[in-house]
Amino acid sequence: MPSPSWVVRCLPGLSVIGLLILAECALEILQSLWLGASSPTKLITGQSPVVAQVLFISYGLFLHFLATFFPLRLCWRVWRASSEILRKHTTNRPTRTFFQSTPDDTDDDSDTEQNGLMKYHLKTRAAVEPDVTHSIIIPSYKEDFQVLEDTLKVLASHPSARAQYDVCLAMEERDPNAKSVATKLIAMFGERFKDMQFTLHPASIAGEAPGKSSNVGWAAQRFLEKYHDRPNWEHVMLTVMDSDTHLLGTYFDIINQRHIENVLADDSLDMTLYMPPIIFDRNAHQVPRFVRVADLMWCGAGLSCFQITPRADTVAIPTSVYTLTLPVVDLVKGWDTGPEAIGEDMHMMLKSYFLMNGKLNIECVASPASHCNVASSMKGIWGWFDGMKARYQQALRHMWGCLDTGFAIQQWSQLGTSQRVNSLCYDSQANISLGAKFSFFRAQIEEGNKVTLRNMDLLTRVFEAHFLPAHLFIILITSSIYTAINPAATTSLWVRMSMDLMGYLRTCGFLTMLCYFYFCYERYHRICVEVRTAELKKAGIYRGIEDQISRRDPRSPLTWLDYVIFPVSGLIYGGVPLLHAAFSHFWSVDLNYKVSAKPKRELIEAVVRMEEGRL
Repeated sequence: MPSPSWVVRCLPGLSVIGLLILAECALEILQSLWLGASSPTKLITGQSPVVAQVLFISYGLFLHFLATFFPLRLCWRVWRASSEILRKHTTNRPTRTFFQSTPDDTDDDSDTEQNGLMKYHLKTRAAVEPDVTHSIIIPSYKEDFQVLEDTLKVLASHPSARAQYDVCLAMEERDPNAKSVATKLIAMFGERFKDMQFTLHPASIAGEAPGKSSNVGWAAQRFLEKYHDRPNWEHVMLTVMDSDTHLLGTYFDIINQRHIENVLADDSLDMTLYMPPIIFDRNAHQVPRFVRVADLMWCGAGLSCFQITPRADTVAIPTSVYTLTLPVVDLVKGWDTGPEAIGEDMHMMLKSYFLMNGKLNIECVASPASHCNVASSMKGIWGWFDGMKARYQQALRHMWGCLDTGFAIQQWSQLGTSQRVNSLCYDSQANISLGAKFSFFRAQIEEGNKVTLRNMDLLTRVFEAHFLPAHLFIILITSSIYTAINPAATTSLWVRMSMDLMGYLRTCGFLTMLCYFYFCYERYHRICVEVRTAELKKAGIYRGIEDQISRRDPRSPLTWLDYVIFPVSGLIYGGVPLLHAAFSHFWSVDLNYKVSAKPKRELIEAVVRMEEGRL
């Protein structure tokens, strides 16, 4: 008999089997194909639907309404995110925080009385500014040297790099060139940061699975040991990013300001996860169209949760880049390192959220993180197929993270229990003041309710990621087959009307997605490229990486082709790999995968502008 843990682990796959059984009970597709299309079924015109039909129709309509609402939410969030990014990067960046002003400083005429009172209140609560340190972990396994060099070059160009950035190259012992690559990069960039080091994650630790989580967990432990007994430990911000991520300096500036505000707001610890929106704007013009569109949708999945103002009920899932305070990392005992943690960024967010009884704050930072699309080193038609294959392998790894569905359900079921609160630990003897703050925070989270709007919102986001693509595909296929093999005269009126409504909802969702691509995403892409270009030019490094800017022309018919093929691309890199992963979990949770290929600089000759008609 299957164990409860196996059932929870395989919930996405079991749900697919259950949906197929429900579809057969409701539509009798196999029976019709076996006996012949002319054979009568239960679904006779005028008859009331049976229970299976009611369940199938209800669930199908629920999925279609959810899929129709998603692009509406996406359009609204992306438009607001674009406006906020533009606002943050067109105003003068503050060189000091609000409570650093001297007694002679006066507020601008535009400041409201409320802001003035808030500044005065915060000034009275902090005599000096906290010394914020940004510990940055860059995991790498057999990454191209040029990719890492460009990433560090961008980080080193930030105004605060020398004073605040403590960079760690998280290398893998399995990589034979790891030590030499890290040593060379430290020699090149070490003096441009506050500190710089590298770690070698051992390959022989029992129970660990190779991947980002175990590597980051090993590096984070080194940071915990490094800062644990320092007085500013609570102001160490730990940022995890991919090896090809280019972050703007405003990302860390905004976090500095928000961190200080959160700390001073209630004189407690900053229990916040900060995350930026992502964009694939480096080599999108050089990859197969289906790969490009898949990443546009992957980008949109993260943007659909973007909030421009900090809210206590914000629920968002980080992708590739996020920042936590070191106390939060210590509180939740770092990163999980087993095969169940392959969800990486999402897994760490879920772990922190549930271990803190849903009291983890999540804030979106209006500073885009630039990424590369998966690329192939081959050229021609074989390069096209190799690029498609590489993107599918990446999609399979992403969808392998549907293991987080079972993890989320298990963690949610323990919310508010004494077992949950007692699992939070901190050695208060190391720092008496910080220990008192931990005790205060523990008292705040001792009560956690399972049924809250925020928890339901989070579980809905998990459902959208790990169930909706596969279930909607099955509903579409089964209803299409049923309509094709059963004449309208032999179809129940209620079923026919429901399927017609599903068709209208799909059309509405398709048209809304077209509006998203043309009006919202194109604006978002243009603004992100403009602010990144402006910052690179200001830092004086634009000439060195100007070939890593991919522009889009919404007036080009070739760009329009991106819009209309999104259902096919979504199926190839969404529904199919999700089904692949869900059924594979019946036998194993282990996944052997290769690191996603990044574009090599020597293969890039110039930026191919889309307005020239070449994609």
